[in-house]
Amino acid sequence: MLTPAAAVASRHPPSLQELLRSCRSIQRLNQIHAHLLVHGSSSLAAVASQLLASYCALSADAGYGALCHARRLFDGIPDPDRFTYNTIIRACCNGSHPQEALRLHRGMLRRGVLPNEFTLPFVLKACTRARAWGHARAVHAMAVKLGFAGQVFVGNALLHSYASAGSLADSRRFLDEMVERNVVSWNSMIGGYAQAGDTREVRKLFGEMRREGVLEDKFTLVSLLLACSQEGNLEFGRLVHCHMLVSGSRVDLILGNALVDMYGKCGDLWMARRCFEMMPLKNVVSWTSMLCAQAKHGSADAARDWFDQMPERNIVSWNAMISCYVQCGQCHEALDLYNHMQSQGLAPDEVTLVAILSACGQIGDLTVGKIIHLYIRDNISNPDISLVNSLVDMYAKCGQVDTAISLFSEMCHRNVVSWNVIIGGLAMHGRALDSIMLFRSMVSDSFSPDEITFVALLSACSHGGLLEAGQHYFEAMRHVYNVKHEVEHYACMVDLLGRRGYLEKAICLIKEMPMKPDVVVWGALLGACRMHGSVEIGRQVIKQLLELEGISGGLLVLISNLLYETHQWEDMKRLRKLMKGWGTRKDMGISSIEVNNRIHEFGVEESRHESSSEIYEAVDQLSYHLISLHFLTVHPEELCVVE
Repeated sequence: MLTPAAAVASRHPPSLQELLRSCRSIQRLNQIHAHLLVHGSSSLAAVASQLLASYCALSADAGYGALCHARRLFDGIPDPDRFTYNTIIRACCNGSHPQEALRLHRGMLRRGVLPNEFTLPFVLKACTRARAWGHARAVHAMAVKLGFAGQVFVGNALLHSYASAGSLADSRRFLDEMVERNVVSWNSMIGGYAQAGDTREVRKLFGEMRREGVLEDKFTLVSLLLACSQEGNLEFGRLVHCHMLVSGSRVDLILGNALVDMYGKCGDLWMARRCFEMMPLKNVVSWTSMLCAQAKHGSADAARDWFDQMPERNIVSWNAMISCYVQCGQCHEALDLYNHMQSQGLAPDEVTLVAILSACGQIGDLTVGKIIHLYIRDNISNPDISLVNSLVDMYAKCGQVDTAISLFSEMCHRNVVSWNVIIGGLAMHGRALDSIMLFRSMVSDSFSPDEITFVALLSACSHGGLLEAGQHYFEAMRHVYNVKHEVEHYACMVDLLGRRGYLEKAICLIKEMPMKPDVVVWGALLGACRMHGSVEIGRQVIKQLLELEGISGGLLVLISNLLYETHQWEDMKRLRKLMKGWGTRKDMGISSIEVNNRIHEFGVEESRHESSSEIYEAVDQLSYHLISLHFLTVHPEELCVVE
């Protein structure tokens, strides 16, 4: 067999071409390249395009090193033609370097080399990966001008780009205008609507596709199941599954995972488990989908048992378990699992950090929150907006409102969630006027407030006693901002009116509600009745509350206290007897204190803490000390008598 050097030295150019095409090693390709450089530029120029294609072909396996060699070789070609540009643009796009592919495309145009129907799909793919939507629109215009927009591969790339950008209306118009459509065309459109969770439009498109005689493939079915998962549409998900069974679709690993994910997210844990067990081959995605299904079902213990059984875990698996703990309010367990994850040498991603910051905010663990903040600053150069929102929320909930405001002010990009977090944080700390000022800034910056914004704003008005402002924004919700009133907004207004003593107005507002009042609404009115000593209205509210199911122990205690304070002894006794029979208990109030970077929690007559006996002994000593000081201050003459 000829060595690379011998092959290059031979006088038969075809053997060199064949050697380049058959080369499967970056080391051997480097040897050939080096030999060509030694033997002069004319030898290299003759096979430069083929050598470039070989480097680009190897870049998929050899990685960035092969692509760097290809780029240096390309830069040395004096007049690259369209084929050469297509080769390097394709390699950059497939090698996850979309920005480089777009720079090469711009350089191609500056040199006067026009793209063809093979160039444009890869340029559009790079636009999608780089989220360069302006460049994508320019490519669309170029495709129309050059007459390639009717090519099915170019058209499919345009469809996918518009759908990925969220421009579903533009994408749909383009699909309707396409002369030639294949299954990829329909998949791009269905996939776009599936990502948006619009099952109605997905069903409509799937019906049109079938009427045109285009048979679905597994990617179509995955998109249909994804739409059901996004919207939680179990009925449509079951129909898709039945269609798969009737049509004899082969359920491979990808489709099996999609089925488990759909049933899990739609709340059918039994079917999710059934689909999982029927899969002949499973991977970490399959196990993680089942873990998410357990978490969706609200059982953190069952999810943890499943997590511990997993044969393989990735960062998504850890994130799912941590998020499950946070959603179930088991924040200490979430932090313990996060520490365990780090001890395994697995670095957190932004999803992990968002969940941990949420846990810190819930339990007021400012120390860990600050550590996470330092980690973000040192390791994440351009954090996602959701991560910064979580930081602002954590600082606000931990009492560091000024730090939260400072972080919010430094944000280069904001969304509605950013405004909601800071307005809600200020409302939580009673800074009602600041909340209103920020709301006005939000509107002036052309952000449209949503229902969560108004919950935070009305809550601020309630805590601040700003009745006129609360009434103004409650009315403006529907008439100015086109936001529908939900039960949470009515609860805020009932609380605001009740605190100010306008109980009759609060009752009128409840009667006007288009939905049935819930426990929160009646609870807000009951609290106002107790505050203002209104016995008659309190009786009516108690009657309404007792007709509702799922009343908390705390609310029953509030009713009992109202009956006691209004001297309704017999009613109070009957209620307490019922509470005892039901086994109802009020959740214990918890106070927390941070000592030496550790959070300690205490309740009334708490005895679970590991140092409870020492703590009570110290409290007793402190009490005796205070009594002694009081005695010496109030009766100094008795001290003199003793002497």
